[in-house]
Amino acid sequence: MQPSPAEAVATISEGRTNDDTIAVLRAALRQIGAREVLDIGCGNGAILGALSVDGHALTGIDSSAAALDQARRSVPGARFHLLAAEQLTPALGEFDAAFFVNSLHHVAPDRMQAALLKAASVLRPGGALLVIEPLAQGSFFRAMRPVEDESALRAKSAAAIEALISAERLVLRDLRRWNRESRFAGLDDFIAYLARVLPERVEVARRNAPLLARAWRDNIRSVNGLAVLVQPMICWTLTPPAGVPR
Repeated sequence: MQPSPAEAVATISEGRTNDDTIAVLRAALRQIGAREVLDIGCGNGAILGALSVDGHALTGIDSSAAALDQARRSVPGARFHLLAAEQLTPALGEFDAAFFVNSLHHVAPDRMQAALLKAASVLRPGGALLVIEPLAQGSFFRAMRPVEDESALRAKSAAAIEALISAERLVLRDLRRWNRESRFAGLDDFIAYLARVLPERVEVARRNAPLLARAWRDNIRSVNGLAVLVQPMICWTLTPPAGVPR
């Protein structure tokens, strides 16, 4: 099998099995030396809340006013703006790092490349864009499919990144993979977790209850009384090409 354009030029870093997404993000931000950071598609502010103890100047954007209201309550020290990713402008300021965490595949497919380029345009010289996405594989993904099958969207987000790398509009600096391990008290706990991102998933789970129950039973493994699901993850570290006006 031929490597993708991304893998052909990147330094590939294999993460440990139990690497946590926040730990991977923190390590990348330390490597960049980032102080001012931008969370694109910040939702309720959970990622920025986790980073708030690390001394960063935090900014988040999201297209959901309700999610931003919750984020402002959760992370009062951060700045938040009601913006879609593709609406980013230099007026927002410059950042040492910008990141999408599980959010690029929620951007409309025909806007993904624009969103990535807009994110790169607000980076300071030496800054980096981090894109963390779940892959369409693993026990977590299989258990989730009766609620929402994101296979096509996840493929399109990866394709958008690959296209910009191939066109030399973004440069891939690192490609990291790891397995995110999640533990749940039971199926209801899993549904509640999924609904934090999209509340309408509760109704979908109810309608597809028999399929979901079977997918749950077929994919969990039990550890100390908890159900464990594994989601393979990937992080692209990207920069604008040298010498290209932003």
